[in-house]
Amino acid sequence: MSPKPLKYHAGILSLILLLLLPACGYRFTADTTTRLKADQKVWVPYFKNATVYANASVALKRAVFDQFAEQRNILPAASPEDGDLILEGTLTGYGAGVVSYSATDTAKEYRLTISADVTVRKRDEPKEAKPFWKGTISAWQDYPVAATVELQRSSEDAALTAASRKLAQQLIWKIEQQY
Repeated sequence: MSPKPLKYHAGILSLILLLLLPACGYRFTADTTTRLKADQKVWVPYFKNATVYANASVALKRAVFDQFAEQRNILPAASPEDGDLILEGTLTGYGAGVVSYSATDTAKEYRLTISADVTVRKRDEPKEAKPFWKGTISAWQDYPVAATVELQRSSEDAALTAASRKLAQQLIWKIEQQY
């Protein structure tokens, strides 16, 4: 085989791989120069709640604090003046729907989806200035159908905690893409 067709096939193969890798979920990530610095503090007054589920905004705020501390060693601030990052947001969506059925056509599994509009500012930025990061984030978690209402509620609460953690992780990644 001559070198020309070999280069042609290698080029085509490289192009196919370049197109297929993002479809598999591979993406560029933040490196050490774009990561949030440890030993900062984050202030989250509360998440406004535009949904009917009262505990969702509390679960989301707790997840934000937990993920910032676990992933980046960024701790909660005691006041807005003490925070290096100021997060404000509104929980805009909360919903659960059936995602799988049994052979007898009864619900087997639900998916809880939450979404929030979040604005992140640095401490010294005035409110009128363009925020450091602003956007909408959503996350979901599947959970099984339970035999009783109490167990179902417990499963849904656990799914809310998991979805809130996922949303908080996404928030960190989005902020670091801006950093």
